[in-house]
Amino acid sequence: MKKFWILLIASLFLLIGCMEKKEELKENDKENKASTTEEIEIEDADGVKTFDGPQEKVVALEWSLVEELLIAGVQPVGAADIENFNKWVTIEAKLDDSVVDVGGRLEPNMEEIGKLKPDVILAIKGRHEAIKSELEKIAPVVMYDNLSEEAISDQYAHAIETLTQTGKLVGKEAEVEKAVQSLEAKFKEAKKTLEEKNLQTKHFVFTQAFSVNQAPTFRIFTTNSIVSHVLENIGLTNKVLDDPDASSGMIETNVEGLVKYQEAMFIHTVQEDDPLFDNLKSNAAWNGLYFVQNNEMYDVGGGVWPFGSVQSMETLVEQVLASFDK
Repeated sequence: MKKFWILLIASLFLLIGCMEKKEELKENDKENKASTTEEIEIEDADGVKTFDGPQEKVVALEWSLVEELLIAGVQPVGAADIENFNKWVTIEAKLDDSVVDVGGRLEPNMEEIGKLKPDVILAIKGRHEAIKSELEKIAPVVMYDNLSEEAISDQYAHAIETLTQTGKLVGKEAEVEKAVQSLEAKFKEAKKTLEEKNLQTKHFVFTQAFSVNQAPTFRIFTTNSIVSHVLENIGLTNKVLDDPDASSGMIETNVEGLVKYQEAMFIHTVQEDDPLFDNLKSNAAWNGLYFVQNNEMYDVGGGVWPFGSVQSMETLVEQVLASFDK
């Protein structure tokens, strides 16, 4: 009996020792994780901001920022104007049904954003500076400066920079770098393909066109735009040399304004339900344009978003190449 109690007491001490060791290992694990969580520095319109490790719950208030998160492999918890994002932005990555629509890009729903309890909100200065203080009551705001001189002069470089910053913010730098490399490879491949085509001209005018009260309106893209950078990189030349510092990378014009861009192909993105070309059939000024008379019009479809990130740029390249084969 005495031996039984000795063995029982010894077993109890052994068990207590094991439990204490297990707790010690848990504490050490916590300490190790805490010590290896590096601070993340993000640069935005306000300067450098510091975050404690990758941010997980992100709300994005502009389509390009939504796309950046998807490129990084992160679903936002909330995004602005999801219905039209899906209509206008055709990219490989898709939004989950679980992502909450937080209202318009210009006037997001603060209550909906607050309900999501985000870690951070992504915004751009040109659209959201006026509501920044309201957003900051909900969560820290990373607001990229699309109005700086550098951003305006080279909108492609700015898009790559904001994508890189977003990748850092969510701890997905490798995924972002891979996406940029994929785009650069797409440029090289497309340029080689175009060299083998017998194009009448390599000068282009690229337009996002639509009807306003039945009147044809053309957004044509200037040399500082993302569109111009992409198409120049695959071997084409932008015919639109006006206003190279246009803040939005484009200028708006009507049919008569297109007369100055002769002897160029006309690459266009127009929504299928827009009656623009039906309204132009009997327009004498339109029918007298070089690209109309010489069948140099190329339709890239309504889902090419000219202001997007690198997957939108890949879609642009693919759709331009496809339009040459129609």
